[in-house]
Amino acid sequence: MRLLPYVPFVCLVMAGCAANDHFVQRQGSMEGRINQMMQAQNGATTQLAEMSLQIRELKEQVARQSAAEKAVAADLAALQERVKLLSRRLERSETEAASSRAARIELVNRENEVEGREEKVQAAYMRAFGLFSASNYDAAAEAFAGFIDSYPESEYAANARYWLGECHFAAGRFKPAIEAYAKVLEMKPVDKRGADAMLKTGLSWYGLNDREKGEATLRALLEQYPGSEAAAKAAEKLESK
Repeated sequence: MRLLPYVPFVCLVMAGCAANDHFVQRQGSMEGRINQMMQAQNGATTQLAEMSLQIRELKEQVARQSAAEKAVAADLAALQERVKLLSRRLERSETEAASSRAARIELVNRENEVEGREEKVQAAYMRAFGLFSASNYDAAAEAFAGFIDSYPESEYAANARYWLGECHFAAGRFKPAIEAYAKVLEMKPVDKRGADAMLKTGLSWYGLNDREKGEATLRALLEQYPGSEAAAKAAEKLESK
């Protein structure tokens, strides 16, 4: 009968133990869920890191490909430029080969020509000069006159006028020869061509039986170009009268 007072206490202790066991179980369950969540989070973090690495590698690969494409494009552009340059050189070589019989061109005035027209101008001039070299003076005169009309501002224009005069002189057409030489002198040519033009002008006056104008022109040549080859020929002509 003395145990009866302790019964409620024992029951309370047992109830407390049961509640404590239930709490422990709930805590353990919660910790398990937390561990699962942490593991899942760690897995997601790992996957995210791996995906970030893959993205970075892809970006680097794309950058390398872009750089390679740019390098290929630059090489292609350089190659195309070399092809254009070689094509131009080949065309010039063919033009020079076709006119190999022509004498060396001595330019009278040195004005710059538009690059786009240069080859066409040279070809027209060389055709005319080739006719002169072949002693086809009538055809050469026509070609030089056509060149002057088509390209009056060309750097070859004054030289073309001189050779036009030479065509007329060689064919015995002294008056048009004098006119052509006069045009050359108006263009203020280089010394050699100016001296040659004055010499042929004087000789053309002789050809027209105008000895007075012929001598006056040759004496003017001696004064203006005293040390030239043309001056020596002029002196010879004056001494032979």
